[in-house]
Amino acid sequence: MTNREALLSGINDIPVKDISVMKVLLDQDINPDEEYQPKDIDNRRGVDLALAALIIVISLSNKSIKELDFQITQHDIDQLLILRNGILRKWGVEDEMAESATITDISDLW
Repeated sequence: MTNREALLSGINDIPVKDISVMKVLLDQDINPDEEYQPKDIDNRRGVDLALAALIIVISLSNKSIKELDFQITQHDIDQLLILRNGILRKWGVEDEMAESATITDISDLW
């Protein structure tokens, strides 16, 4: 199994463009066509972090588009983002999307 196939196995049947798959792997310095080495921690980490990046790509893409009565369906991203957060925590990577403003004092209200 190649690194590309290992990455795609993490998203099951969700269609993604091959260029997106290649980009997230190359961003992690992983050759998409080399054999996946699950015992090599760097290879496994790179494929997992590429999966986390691919989840962002999937969450920003449309699930389907219908032409009659024009309708666009988005992916349900809540579960995908939970999966992404779990992958990042597994490898000790800070989730830059987890930062959110919280009100800690009533004086912070507008």
